[in-house]
Amino acid sequence: MNWTAHTSKPDAPDTGVNISNRRRWGIVGLLFSASMINYMDRATISMALPSISADLELGPAAKGELLSAFFFSYALMQIPIGWCADRFNLKWLYAGMFLVWSLAQGLSGFAASLTALMTFRVILGIGESIYLPGGTKIVSLLFPPESRGLPSGMFDFGTRTGLVLDGILIPWMIVNYGWRRMLTLVGFSALIWLVPWILIFPSHVRAPKRAVDSLPRVSFGRAAWALMMQPQPDGHMRRVLLL
Repeated sequence: MNWTAHTSKPDAPDTGVNISNRRRWGIVGLLFSASMINYMDRATISMALPSISADLELGPAAKGELLSAFFFSYALMQIPIGWCADRFNLKWLYAGMFLVWSLAQGLSGFAASLTALMTFRVILGIGESIYLPGGTKIVSLLFPPESRGLPSGMFDFGTRTGLVLDGILIPWMIVNYGWRRMLTLVGFSALIWLVPWILIFPSHVRAPKRAVDSLPRVSFGRAAWALMMQPQPDGHMRRVLLL
């Protein structure tokens, strides 16, 4: 059964997307590659930390600040970027965020101080926040509900592949080129990915406006309260202390 036949089902996404099966799976392959690059970029600092610490004379506290800089912005961006993925053109949103994180990774190699390096890591976290919200949204628009498991698993498999390649390539590059050149090569070479993305991804893939507008409006405070007070099997309510 082809994709056109699926769109007639009530629970299928009504997006007007009508592309070939080969093109859809090509996009999944690009999402796999982006996920792989994503996790390679975020792990480079931890592997290069001994060399960076020696060059910048970092103490234990400074090392911790450097390693946490990425996750600070990455975590804070999850809700805003999810909102954007529901409303904006996914081709250019994903491409723009990919460009931001690749440039931040490449420019990290020119950082002359801890502050500069942390700034680039924060920007890296902002750009990479698109990986999961954007990828899952794209899969939901290109595939009917009963066929989304495999493409979702395939693009997320890129994260684990990136970590495996990190353990092989990054130490070798640090030894042969130094940590600065390693960061530059990993970041700037990834920009090649944008070429097939722009050529293959259709410009009209985006969430239907009426579907987004019809979602129930729930305040952030009410959602947080519901998560904190989930009922437990014993009938008691779970209380979570937020620090």
